[in-house]
Amino acid sequence: MRVPPSLDPLVEMGIIQEVVRPLMSGKEAQLYIVVAGGVERVAKVYKDATMRSFKQRTDYTDGRKVRNSRDRRAMNKRTRHGRDQDEAAWRSAEVDAIYRLRDAGVRVPTPFNFMEGVLVMDLVTDKDGMPAPRLGDLTFSAARAQDVYDEVLQQVVRMLCAGVVHGDLSDFNILMGADGPVIIDFPQAVDPASNSVARSLLIRDIDNLHRFLSRFSAHPRRPYAQEMWALFERNELTPQTQLRGQFRDTRGKANTRDVLGLIGDAERDARKRRPQGGGRGGPQSRGQRGRGQGRGGAPATPQIEVLVRSAGRTHVVQEASKPAEAGSEPRRGNRRGGAPRGGGNARGGNAGGAKARGGGPRGADQQGQRQGQGQGQGQQHKRASQAQAAGAHTPADARGNDGAPADPAKKRRRRRRRRGGAPSSGTAADTATPSPRRR
Repeated sequence: MRVPPSLDPLVEMGIIQEVVRPLMSGKEAQLYIVVAGGVERVAKVYKDATMRSFKQRTDYTDGRKVRNSRDRRAMNKRTRHGRDQDEAAWRSAEVDAIYRLRDAGVRVPTPFNFMEGVLVMDLVTDKDGMPAPRLGDLTFSAARAQDVYDEVLQQVVRMLCAGVVHGDLSDFNILMGADGPVIIDFPQAVDPASNSVARSLLIRDIDNLHRFLSRFSAHPRRPYAQEMWALFERNELTPQTQLRGQFRDTRGKANTRDVLGLIGDAERDARKRRPQGGGRGGPQSRGQRGRGQGRGGAPATPQIEVLVRSAGRTHVVQEASKPAEAGSEPRRGNRRGGAPRGGGNARGGNAGGAKARGGGPRGADQQGQRQGQGQGQGQQHKRASQAQAAGAHTPADARGNDGAPADPAKKRRRRRRRRGGAPSSGTAADTATPSPRRR
């Protein structure tokens, strides 16, 4: 037979001398009959995580300990290194469980070697020396089925005493060997002392065994798993314990209605003790105030900043508007005070379809551009002069050399003389058609 790629390292190292044939394929691994140490054994090759069909894996990995703190953090974050370490821990869990159960006297296959994620163990055979069949593939009489059930149940008691709960025990994970039933398949085994769902897994295992027994005998269902777990919690379970199937649950059902009522009463008392104007007995913080709300809970008066460009300088004029109405939303997407982005003039700037600075053909387009700029600047200066008359503050860069506010008309005439146009003594409306530029 052609050697599978997963068994090549073991063949090269001499652990496996020959691969005889495939034995079976399960949801977790592929089994091969190999010759190792001169004896026929079983090589269990675990499938990749993407090819496995095992569900609810987190229930089985809960409580598993990792010695390396770096690997534990990586496994919790599900990084690439963490996934590799999680896969390695999943494969090695079966080896650890088998060695522990073998020392406790549980009938399990004896491991021979574990390397490169491949477990080599003894081949379980029947009385004729053939590979042992699974318990679910056989037919028993009622008395024989009861004997097998009692024997497997005693093996489960020893497993729990050794600190192992199978988690996936059924008649398909039990081989009927020459000396009796042999339990196999332990990668999902959990530790009952650290796993939070170990009790539920144990109850499910016993229910699966009872389902096997019910195929051949009308045996009543008894709470063996609950009795076993109660003895384990009281530290009274031993490998020789004989279960009687008697268990009385002393835990009462929780009254969820009373619990929810107590929670509601606590919330109402907390709201009564809380001041009306803020949280935790103090005033509201800046981040807790609502939109449009000032200090003390009063509506805030929004401030509007008007950006006025004149003669290459920018004038900032602040105006106070009326208080915002309740429920009104401020305009979004603009700068503070409603000034549009991109350096445009405020309220009427760039009228007449003027283009941005830096280019544009001369002639009619340039004339329309100058006309629009003159109209926009005239409206800006008009608003600026009104704000200054009302007592608004004028920045220092908008004043002349003598400290008095600069005259916008004079600056406009000087700018036009530098450009070659005729001086104008009127407003922006008188300079709508400037003379062409000198060359």
